[in-house]
Amino acid sequence: MKSGKLPAIVVVAYNRPAALARILKTIAQAEYGHYQDIPLVISIDKSDRTDVSTVAHEFNWTYGSKRVIERPKNLGLRNHVIACGDLTYEYGALILLEDDLLVSPEYYKYTVKALLFYASQPKISGISLYSYDFNEYAESRFSPIEDGFDNYFIQTASSWGQAWTAEQWQGFRTWYEDHSAFDGQCDRLPQKLLEWPERSWKKFFIKYMILNDKYFVYPRISLSTNSGVNGANHTGSLNYQVSLQLGSKDYAFSQIENALAIYDSHYELDACSLKQLNSELRDIDFECDLYGTKSVDNVKATHLISIKDCDRPVASYELSLVPQELNIAFGLSGSFFTLGKVGDFTSVNDRKQVLQLQCLHKNLGWKRYVLILKEIITNAILRALHK
Repeated sequence: MKSGKLPAIVVVAYNRPAALARILKTIAQAEYGHYQDIPLVISIDKSDRTDVSTVAHEFNWTYGSKRVIERPKNLGLRNHVIACGDLTYEYGALILLEDDLLVSPEYYKYTVKALLFYASQPKISGISLYSYDFNEYAESRFSPIEDGFDNYFIQTASSWGQAWTAEQWQGFRTWYEDHSAFDGQCDRLPQKLLEWPERSWKKFFIKYMILNDKYFVYPRISLSTNSGVNGANHTGSLNYQVSLQLGSKDYAFSQIENALAIYDSHYELDACSLKQLNSELRDIDFECDLYGTKSVDNVKATHLISIKDCDRPVASYELSLVPQELNIAFGLSGSFFTLGKVGDFTSVNDRKQVLQLQCLHKNLGWKRYVLILKEIITNAILRALHK
């Protein structure tokens, strides 16, 4: 981040005037403390909606300069985000917010502190404002272990509020110049990521991170949330709405070298972290596959700890604690997760998957969902009969 320059706020907009008005409102209502002269850029991809431009131009920004960029032709989401990322060269650093987001009042102060703390750390490729509580590949709850710091690390990019310095963006941009045609030639890529559309910039960034051993920094408490409206890459969903930090706090950030909460591209805890927590594992070369989303053929370690069935287990652990890594950290013997040689694993059985969902989601809602569904169907039938 350039000395003395504050990161620009860049809002990515397309054809949703109501969504743009909403995120701009939360940006205007945020706390900026003593920060002044904050640049705001609203970048609008070409569409047939003129009212998006009207919302952007009429918005009153009192904390610095405002700039509206109206793209003369439609770029598509991937190229639009990359074009906005290139603004880091002009501003030194930026916060990128797509128009389907909402931000915490503390989002800007958090991001400035995080950018300054991690600016010179070569393993960090970006700062997330968003905090995951959902594994998007396993479609299940994700809870990072608590290691005493206000952040954790995942080898996956954030797309619901993220920040880059010019140096961090340049690393990706240089790589992208030779890899703008996506291929799946990377063993560490999650299978579901390969199914994402080509308009996703995030799949490219994740591949860059995996190949170059880089991580995104995530906050424990989210500073942004997805609003759940329909977008270019997903239909409206409540799965990605998270609680927002509302009060101010002094952040205790960790260096990646002294952190425990480090996760790979499948949201699996790094083996080195588990070795520090469970001394019985220190001499074993292994990876985690607790969600069961990894292909055994792509695992590089000799051993695996997995939900998958194993023909010749070396050790087995129960599933009674959340986060689920704690069962292995405490060495709780059981018959759920198995440690064994990679070649001895087969597949995940349905019973285990159901039990895992019940545990991670605290068995909430199964009976209630059935009752609600029954009530909805009954009411629909009664309305139809009444008509």
